Amino acid sequence: MPNLVNSANISGRRTRVLWWCGQCGEQNPGEARYCSKCHRDTIERHAQPHASERAVVYRHPVTGEIRRPARADEPMSPVYAAQGYVREEIMSMIQHEKETGSVHEASNFTSGNEPMPEERFETPKAPKEVVNAIIDDWRAANQSGDWTMETPLVDGPAE
Repeated sequence: MPNLVNSANISGRRTRVLWWCGQCGEQNPGEARYCSKCHRDTIERHAQPHASERAVVYRHPVTGEIRRPARADEPMSPVYAAQGYVREEIMSMIQHEKETGSVHEASNFTSGNEPMPEERFETPKAPKEVVNAIIDDWRAANQSGDWTMETPLVDGPAE
């Protein structure tokens, strides 16, 4: 990482005044993003996730079988250790998915807010013959007179 020189505290913030390139040693102004001599970027791009944020698997060295713990920040269970499993931290979830054929839920999760597909499904419509038969039945029932019930649906109060 480039060596940084910071100015005095300015309203609670620190401002970079100068920096020296870690590759060639050239002194550069604070606002410069690239080294004026070798054009190296000031931002280091090889950061690793913290150990508590890495995905962990338990792999059996002989069989290649993989177990996934519930939490990555806890030590391996003595049961798995006794069976010969070894704790491995996954540095690249994409590479791990390709090697094992598994899918990491958190990496592939969608909240349900993705756009709808172009084709919309319509409610199926009944054929005209069926619709006409229902209409004819309704007309016949209407013409037969008042609606009456021969037997009540609910018995009257118990005596």
